[in-house]
Amino acid sequence: MNTWISRGLAAWLFALSSPFLAQNETDVLRYGWIDPLASARVTAMGGSFGALGADLSCMGINPAGLGMYRRGDLAMTAGVHTGSTNALWGTRQVEAAQADVVASNYGVALTYPSVDADWPFFTLAVGHQNRTPFAQKVEIDGVSTGNSVSDLFVSQALDDAAVYGYASTDDALDAGEIFGYGASLAWRTGLLVPDNDALYATAAEGNVTVDRTIERQGRLAETQIAFGTMFQDRVSIGATLGLPRVSFEESSTHREAVNAADADLQDWAYEESLSVSGKGVLLRFGVLARVSDILRVGVAHQTRGRLTLTDTYATSIRTSWIDEPAASAASPTSNYEYLLFTPDRTTVSASVLMGKLGVLNADYVRSDMRRGELRDSEGWLSTGYDFGAENDAVQAGYRTVHQARVGLELRLGDEKQFRLRSGGGMSTSPFVGDAVVSEANRAHVSVGGGYRIGNVHFSAAWRTAWHNEDYYFMGAFSPEAPGQLQRRASSLLLSAGLRM
Repeated sequence: MNTWISRGLAAWLFALSSPFLAQNETDVLRYGWIDPLASARVTAMGGSFGALGADLSCMGINPAGLGMYRRGDLAMTAGVHTGSTNALWGTRQVEAAQADVVASNYGVALTYPSVDADWPFFTLAVGHQNRTPFAQKVEIDGVSTGNSVSDLFVSQALDDAAVYGYASTDDALDAGEIFGYGASLAWRTGLLVPDNDALYATAAEGNVTVDRTIERQGRLAETQIAFGTMFQDRVSIGATLGLPRVSFEESSTHREAVNAADADLQDWAYEESLSVSGKGVLLRFGVLARVSDILRVGVAHQTRGRLTLTDTYATSIRTSWIDEPAASAASPTSNYEYLLFTPDRTTVSASVLMGKLGVLNADYVRSDMRRGELRDSEGWLSTGYDFGAENDAVQAGYRTVHQARVGLELRLGDEKQFRLRSGGGMSTSPFVGDAVVSEANRAHVSVGGGYRIGNVHFSAAWRTAWHNEDYYFMGAFSPEAPGQLQRRASSLLLSAGLRM
């Protein structure tokens, strides 16, 4: 079963009674399987820069590249990021997009000369990088199906309230004491109705027409403090202290219109609101070596990231009736703190220096997504939940990701003041073979250019990346087959900098 699905839909059958279960294995991918933005120079080269240097983006790839600075650098990159999604479900197809302004990379590198001839320069750099923008919009409408998400609320209510220590399921649902984020709301709005023999049924019987909208915003950003130096103009070493910060918001509306002519219920809607914030820490270490006048090789390792996250989650249900007033009910707002450990990653790189003509760089990145893990934070907003099921899902559904990327920079003009850049790459799917229907490999291409005059440099880059996902529009536990999301993330970036 696919794990790349929205929090609420993934957990409706059992998690809505317990808000802390809204956290799941999807977090490992959202914050661990990333394709970072960088400076316009590095972005235009496909993000391939592991065996090059003298760019602030080195802090996020291979900090040993800071050892190649001979002067300080002050630079900033900003632009526009657009996340577009083509949603396919059955015979229906709808495209939607969400845009955001991003400051993808900015900071300063201060280079100091040394009295030691073997270590002639030391560079200290501080910067901020927008690792992953989350802007995305998903829309699908007019899909007819014989299933209803309200069937999941029926499944919840059929659990005997005595299991939870209540004498009456009806009373417990009415008071919101059980299933307060799902079946209780359905009961209080008339969507969930009593049936014979003290059972339950849904008022949304028969064929329904489904509309669904999801909007996401936010970013995974990182403040970086890094150090780099070079030994005898042959070997560079460097390290980065990364302080990631998460800001993620998702709002979604699932609406079903009842098609039966004799139905009392006209339509109903389920709304979810999720906000995630947090911060964490990780480390990167790197080495760069000049093998010959034209060949450099590098290796860098990023440790597992430790994120402390806080979720704020709420739901509501609204029902509209043919001959009765509309009804609505809202859940309480839950707040839960938990820990997420993102997978570590290793980058191996090589670059070829083509004299004054330009450079060519290639990177290989390996990251085992099974190294991701959720844990209770043991803080005042935690519940002691052990996340055993979610971590088992990580182990069963994910695998090692392999990414290859290549970038080229050509230097043009009488004084080689112009730069022409291009690049691209591909990442293998993070899912085991039978976990998804869609082809989940991710690819990206980019192009850009630059101009240098004296100590000032300007760059521009355009980049687009795409991959496919399964999506269970009716929830992961519905018999309804998944649809597909064809996702594309595009960025237009501009950089300006001053060598000091």
